Amino acid sequence: MYIDNAIHAALADLLRFEEQRLGLPIEGHSRSLTEVAGPPAFRPVIEVNIHTSFQNETFPVRFQDELLEIRASIFVVADQKTVGFTDRNGTLCPLAGVTGNRLNVYFDLNRLFFRPEAVRRKPLNGSRPTGNPANKLAELILSQALPIIVGNIRRHDYRQEDASYVRLKLQTHEQVVREWQRSVRDNEQAIQDKTWEISNLARKNGELRERIYACARLTRKRQERQAREECTQLRRLLGRSIRLMELRDGHLNVLTHPIDVDWCGYAYEFGCFWLRLPLGNGRVEIRPEDDTYIMEGYPHPHISTDGTPCLGNIGASLAQLLGEGKIFEAVTLLLEFLRSYNPDNPYLKIERWHPDFEDEDDRFEDCYSNASLSDCATCNDHDCPYHDGARQRCLENTDTEDCIECAGCDLREDAVRNCRESHEPFECVTCGTSCPWAGNARLCRETHDGDQCNGCPNDDCNHYIEEDSDEEQDRQLPAVSAAGG
Repeated sequence: MYIDNAIHAALADLLRFEEQRLGLPIEGHSRSLTEVAGPPAFRPVIEVNIHTSFQNETFPVRFQDELLEIRASIFVVADQKTVGFTDRNGTLCPLAGVTGNRLNVYFDLNRLFFRPEAVRRKPLNGSRPTGNPANKLAELILSQALPIIVGNIRRHDYRQEDASYVRLKLQTHEQVVREWQRSVRDNEQAIQDKTWEISNLARKNGELRERIYACARLTRKRQERQAREECTQLRRLLGRSIRLMELRDGHLNVLTHPIDVDWCGYAYEFGCFWLRLPLGNGRVEIRPEDDTYIMEGYPHPHISTDGTPCLGNIGASLAQLLGEGKIFEAVTLLLEFLRSYNPDNPYLKIERWHPDFEDEDDRFEDCYSNASLSDCATCNDHDCPYHDGARQRCLENTDTEDCIECAGCDLREDAVRNCRESHEPFECVTCGTSCPWAGNARLCRETHDGDQCNGCPNDDCNHYIEEDSDEEQDRQLPAVSAAGG
């Protein structure tokens, strides 16, 4: 049984009682009848649609003991049969309609359960009206409509449906066998031409021959019986695990009920899914019924944007079931797959569907955009993707003087060394940074053993020696030559 959460508890209890009494599953929906388009897909499920909208009108409903003036939204559709009350002239005034297994209630009956004040009651026989007016209306409609729907369901020709399923399943099966036989012939020729593929192709042929042999052992009547039993098993899922199944283009299409995944104490909602299973060769596709729960293109943590499921460790099991033609077991396995979550291999983490989810990547991006290079270099958040290499980026993109003054990380010594190698010693003496070389005339002199003190641009240094004039150097040259001679 499936009933919208929006439906009032009393009305839901009434539908559950009718489900138990009739022995047929009931689906209850509170929605605008404008959304209910086309004929219903026939299935042994009673579908109840209660119209709702914001446009309210007042209309009368006559009982034997009272007249109800109801204010609610109204929408009438073209159904096969209508049910309701009879006015004074004996004319049937429709309140709901029946088409196949579908019951459409033309007014917002669900709202009357929540707001009984929307009904004005006038006694017709002088006695005071008793009972809940919403209950009286519901019982009036259900008492007339449900026998019609039950009759429609019982008159449906399921034998023809079984025959169609069996015929299609056997046709597909025979086609697959022919394809296997053709593959055997092709592979035998390939074995002769490509010796390096002999082992792999021989293994494939062995598997195919085993399948052909297994199929040959099954009589056609036994295949028909298995297919019919499988169809019955699938139909038992209707109204409970699945909402609809249909055959199309050699595939079985199955529509699920809304899927919930319990993870870390929270129930994540993903809506309904279409399962597309090949009855022969092909791949499984899983697509959402609509885009309500799609997150960044993904309808489910383990389903890609093109409908391909990431089956993980059940992939081999599903392939074996499909290879053996066990469609019912494959559907059951996929339903379990949709209701589960594996944090090791999702396309998208399930937490992205949480309404209070905060994207860590966005947080790091905002921080990186608003922080300085120095902030990143001195930050200790090792989970941040920008943490690695932050100090090197700061060193390469910051002025050396600023890097020396910062002294916030262990790369300051690299900055001091780079600065020292790119400047003359006397420039360090006049530098005003916190570098150990800055202003140290002694270290400057030790660097060049006083060779650059003569004529140094820094004439304020204690070791400064005034450069000799050219004339004095000329007088000294012969003496040096004589000494050398």
